[in-house]
Amino acid sequence: MNLHTTLLTATLILFTACGGGDTSSPKYKDSYLSCQSNVDAQIFNKTDNVTFSIDNPINSVKILVTDTTPATFHQKEIYKLFQTEYYWAEETQKDFNYSTYASPQLLINQLKNKKDRWSFAITKEEYANITSQKSGGFGFKCQDVDNGCHITYVRIDSPADKIGLKRSDIITKINNLVATHDTIYKIGKKLEKLASLSIIRKNSNEKCNATITPRDYTFKVAKGRTVHTHKNEKVGYFRLDSFMGAENIVDQIDEAFDNFKKENITKLVIDLRYNGGGSVTVASKLLDKLSTTQINNEQFTLAWNDDYSKNNETYRFVNNNNSLDLKQILFLTTQASASASELVISAMKPYLSSENIVIIGDKTHGKPVGMGGKTDGNYYYFLINFVVKNSLGFYDYFEGIPLTAGCDIDDDPFHDMGDPKESMLKAALHYVDTGSCK
Repeated sequence: MNLHTTLLTATLILFTACGGGDTSSPKYKDSYLSCQSNVDAQIFNKTDNVTFSIDNPINSVKILVTDTTPATFHQKEIYKLFQTEYYWAEETQKDFNYSTYASPQLLINQLKNKKDRWSFAITKEEYANITSQKSGGFGFKCQDVDNGCHITYVRIDSPADKIGLKRSDIITKINNLVATHDTIYKIGKKLEKLASLSIIRKNSNEKCNATITPRDYTFKVAKGRTVHTHKNEKVGYFRLDSFMGAENIVDQIDEAFDNFKKENITKLVIDLRYNGGGSVTVASKLLDKLSTTQINNEQFTLAWNDDYSKNNETYRFVNNNNSLDLKQILFLTTQASASASELVISAMKPYLSSENIVIIGDKTHGKPVGMGGKTDGNYYYFLINFVVKNSLGFYDYFEGIPLTAGCDIDDDPFHDMGDPKESMLKAALHYVDTGSCK
């Protein structure tokens, strides 16, 4: 069995039928979006009172959480892991009859500690798909409203992103059919078949038409830009949707921070609202970008149970060419912000004052623990192995990392992520100017 130092959330996802691709290539030159302004405002009013439930729109299909499919796996090996390397090993049931369990997830569910909401099993194929940043489809997620399907999330570099679809757009028709989530999902599964969309764009009072080809694609999870406060102070905005896919993500982080360095950014908004976690190594590399003054100081420590303390590992700050001397970091979070996302916030808390580590949106998920994957050839087993302590030894945020006072801000599906008018980013920019979110 091989060890993989990966910090993952409890439910990994497959974003199928809402994927993306390179629509700029000649093969996809017929994909486009065009808009007309001055549309009758009445068509936009039907979403004004809609209640949106944006429970991590990145997640489309949860896998292996309640799996009952018979498969070849080693029940004894899983039980042995619970007795030895599992963080709560000393509390594992003794003389447990594991032979009757038909799937690894059912066995894990029975054995895991009451604090453990995350341990899981996943097939090798599913793991490879998720960590490679590959998917298939259009590249967006939407929620049904009276007059169509309201886009709540667009993947970076997806076909939807490349033709200019935005969060807050309402798709009214697809292939001349009334647009619903289910209809769009079904058409998005028909890869390489051009689809037509009718769209209304409430924020700019426009009506748009588009054609788009669903396809297999590689997406990005990181994107940076500069924005300005009301008082015209320049601030960096960095969106990070995942820590999974180490090599690709580090390159994307570098690209954003190269630009932040050129812009002399000293205050940075980090948008982790849908980021459920991933690699601790990637989290450490992001932390390296956030300070030039803490070289060799501790970022965080992975602390195993007493019998496996030899596996404890401490990560330290390293200075990069594009590291920033940040004076203030503002995190945008929801209860979908978990694991490695929380690690980054907790790790920075000892090094900036409470006024300069600002948490806006909703309290985080509450996962101060992680796991190293083991395989039996068919599955990866991710069981909780360690707690994640910051340099002060703190890790007890099982109830989530709380918000900065007065910074409870609802997620805003009516504006694009990174738009200074979007409620969470707007609150962050207001905080930079005034020291308060509201």
